Amino acid sequence: MKPHYKLIRLLLPGLLLALPTAALADDQMTYASQVLKEGNHQMVRNMQSQERTILRATAALKSDQPGQALELLASAKKQDPLVALLEAEAHRVQAVQAMKQAEAYGDDIGQQEQLLASADLGQGLGEANARLDSFIDKLTQDSGDPVDILLPGSDVANVFMFDKARSRMYLYASDGKGGLKKIADEYVVTGSMKGDKQVQGDGKTPNGIYRFIKKLQGAELDSRYGPVAFPIDYPNELDDLHKKNGNGIWLHGYPLDVLRRPPQDTRGCFSISNNRLVEMAGYVKLGRSWVIVGENLEFDQTGKKRQLIDSVRNDIETWRRDWGSLNTDSYLTHYHRNFRSGERDLDAWRSYKQRVNANKSFVDVTFANMTVMHDPNRWPEGEMVVAEFDQHYRSSNFADQGRKRLYLARDSETQPWKILLEETLQR
Repeated sequence: MKPHYKLIRLLLPGLLLALPTAALADDQMTYASQVLKEGNHQMVRNMQSQERTILRATAALKSDQPGQALELLASAKKQDPLVALLEAEAHRVQAVQAMKQAEAYGDDIGQQEQLLASADLGQGLGEANARLDSFIDKLTQDSGDPVDILLPGSDVANVFMFDKARSRMYLYASDGKGGLKKIADEYVVTGSMKGDKQVQGDGKTPNGIYRFIKKLQGAELDSRYGPVAFPIDYPNELDDLHKKNGNGIWLHGYPLDVLRRPPQDTRGCFSISNNRLVEMAGYVKLGRSWVIVGENLEFDQTGKKRQLIDSVRNDIETWRRDWGSLNTDSYLTHYHRNFRSGERDLDAWRSYKQRVNANKSFVDVTFANMTVMHDPNRWPEGEMVVAEFDQHYRSSNFADQGRKRLYLARDSETQPWKILLEETLQR
């Protein structure tokens, strides 16, 4: 790497904070283009030549250098549809530039130039742009510690995170030292329509927190979904509460004869290339692989993450103590006004707990093996977290143990977490 680019690499993280948005993007693009050209960086050394060429050509187009893009693409494999689209876009941009120089020749030239300039290949180039953005993110930012994975308990095998805005799938697992390590960062295709799924057939990918619950392959899977597929548990209890419906949201592959897909191209599922899906399939543990879906996921915000962990832990612990105090009124202050547990709303829950507690002289409740995940999406009740834990309950006339799941919501950071949903899980 040339000395001045070594200096850019060292200074870039600090400079990013001070640069205006446009200058920041230009500086990142310049650095990324040079790294791709030189080929010495660890991110580039093992990169396939076709992928490297596509990234370099995309960067050239974004830097308004269509001629350079065409030179790079001349050596690429032509059967790749993304190469064909990049070549078409480079020729279009060149034609627009040439016609600008001919504007004085006549009014009709200017009109034709406007038509050519308005031709939109953006949807087709979405994959190229997403892959370049991903490369730049990895090159210039840490993106190591996701805010939303708060406390992964021992029941959590790993967490698949889908960022619909970035067209990225991240896979995180425990590092064995109480922290997390990133296993994968993949390009992913999501629903053809933007936004959160609401109804069957709307073409949207649902936002929220889920788990993989089934594996489909062989005779039970159509070839258009690739070699294997993993459905998630959509709709879950939170979706049911908000009257969201539909089903069949899977992580699956591409049709066997398809090499590329644009970022928004499914009926609501997540789709990654077949070779990457086969590798990722080995990490999927049914019921123990969590799934977090949102847009513009947050990373490396230690203060925010610590505040979230502390606030959830404190409010759950206060709820546990109030439960054990047999002060039913104090206990019920921890429940949201829209609370549901099975068929019971808050009023029915209040009557149930008052009746149960009236016959007890003591209650002792302890929790263990707690998992807490933060939902990156805003719900009607506000911010949301999901907590799961082993519950050991003992009272003067009853004892029980099992796995409990809570959905907790709060209106703002200054408000306590309130229990919106409470479920006893089957193990």
